[in-house]
Amino acid sequence: MTLKELLHHLEIIHRERMLAAHHDDMVFQTYFDVEALERVIAMVKFLNDKNPATNVKVAELLAICNIDK
Repeated sequence: MTLKELLHHLEIIHRERMLAAHHDDMVFQTYFDVEALERVIAMVKFLNDKNPATNVKVAELLAICNIDK
């Protein structure tokens, strides 16, 4: 599976989960699974834009995914 295919499938899962969240009983609730998926999608997009030979720092990945240490 390529990064592009992986990203495509992750975005499908994200859309389906967002639709399901709208049918949940609680409005304006934080959905940790949706937030986690959004952060993984951001990381995959970031890595997809990089050259495979490029060195990426862990701090860059954490920043792009909006993850606190």
